[in-house]
Amino acid sequence: DFTDDAIASATNGWQTLKEGLLFGHNYGIQLGWQDQSATPKPSQPLQDDLSNKTIAQQFQEAVDDDLNFAGGLAVLFEVAKGLRREGNILVHQGKTETPASELEQQWRSLVELAEVLGLEAQPEEEAEVSTDGLSDGEIEALIQQRAEARKTKNFELSDRIRDDLQAQGITLIDQGGGVTTWHRN
Repeated sequence: DFTDDAIASATNGWQTLKEGLLFGHNYGIQLGWQDQSATPKPSQPLQDDLSNKTIAQQFQEAVDDDLNFAGGLAVLFEVAKGLRREGNILVHQGKTETPASELEQQWRSLVELAEVLGLEAQPEEEAEVSTDGLSDGEIEALIQQRAEARKTKNFELSDRIRDDLQAQGITLIDQGGGVTTWHRN
């Protein structure tokens, strides 16, 4: 049925899958991965890792059951949700709960299995962010300004800088010791 709720649900589901499919592009460098391309490494085939065997086996069992693509998609959705959760933890805490190598294998499995269903996500072009928004240096300068405003208890200016950055798609994360990290939304 094509109801507003069904369309909203499908949109949210695709957004979750897309975030999972782009996990390596968005966080691979931060996690220390050598290669953020979505192609599995020849030296590490998909079936080598036990957790990936489970993902691949669950997917295959679902799809082999009378071409149950909805079941296969549900397996992919669960992997994508886990990767999205780890991405949120990484952004807000600076580390993940799951080892980086395991996350890399989960991501590569997700990408490879999603291709079976014809699902693919491409990262947004960096040029869009840099030409339409602030440069990294400009963001760092504003964060410094905000830190100075906070030290002098000028919270109105501090809040305005945060709000202006948020309006431009930049999220600030205040951490202990006066350290502020940021990421683009």
